[in-house]
Amino acid sequence: MRNAAWVVVAALAVVVGVGLPIYVFPPVDQVERADLIYVIGPVTNPRLDLAEELRDAGVADRILISVAAEGPESAASFDICTEPAVECAHPEPFTTKGEAGLLSQLAPEADDVVVITFTPHVARTRFVFDRCSEATVTVMAAEHPVSLAAWTYQYLYQTAAFMKSWLTPCTDDSEP
Repeated sequence: MRNAAWVVVAALAVVVGVGLPIYVFPPVDQVERADLIYVIGPVTNPRLDLAEELRDAGVADRILISVAAEGPESAASFDICTEPAVECAHPEPFTTKGEAGLLSQLAPEADDVVVITFTPHVARTRFVFDRCSEATVTVMAAEHPVSLAAWTYQYLYQTAAFMKSWLTPCTDDSEP
């Protein structure tokens, strides 16, 4: 019994250790200029704030925001969606791969794009957009408080989603 407990503790330590540079401390991208700032869902105030901060700093004039088709996270819920040079659109499917496809549809001329998400999603966002988009993508994380329980969930969710993203084509409509 004692040996089994040590095996579980050791396995957990390996999982946490491997996940730290991927989910908790992903490499930070810097950008000076881009063609487009793209906020991927779900839309949150920290993501919108970062997009506006980057726009105000002159990184890009245009913002694309991935929103739900309806409900509290739809374009109708966000004042920014009515601003000039801001486009709010719903990807089909409403997944990271769907968001990469939306970028290709709505901004095929955008060669350099800043994509905004949150920290646990940065590495997978880079992977999906590098694989499923023609644009050169810089991924930035908006600051969101994440509880220990949420980190545990994100480790599991992002790992499963990474595997699925790796194993399925860019046009898969069931990717998380």
